[in-house]
Amino acid sequence: MAGRWHPEHGPEGFLEATADQAHLVLDAEEGGPTYEAGLEFQGLAMSAMSETPRGGYLPDIPTALYLIWGALTDEMDAPGRGSPEQDAAAVRHMKQAAAEWLAVVDTQVNRATYLDRWVHDECGYQRRAPESTTSPRPVEDGAG
Repeated sequence: MAGRWHPEHGPEGFLEATADQAHLVLDAEEGGPTYEAGLEFQGLAMSAMSETPRGGYLPDIPTALYLIWGALTDEMDAPGRGSPEQDAAAVRHMKQAAAEWLAVVDTQVNRATYLDRWVHDECGYQRRAPESTTSPRPVEDGAG
């Protein structure tokens, strides 16, 4: 991945590389090999993020994929994890994420929907509350 930079998907060739990596996740044997392919997916996203031009914002797609694959691999390696049943469920979740990514990678709207669902609904990252002028404000206690 090198060449032109895009603020949404990062370096030129990144989306194609993610499709290749998703195939590797799907083709990997159950257990450790799937986990390793998932870690490589997260590394691919991190590599794209590291190519952000100085002073630029991190690109949306690599950043979201970094969060997603970090959470998915955590399902196998986080403290308290690692039972055979938990590992099998984590592998299924990784393979589901990879298969669904391949179905949407070529369409901007579908990519955005996928990323939103996987970051927030599947991986549990909290959505930011919409900013509003009617949002509750901290209550001052009068102490002074």
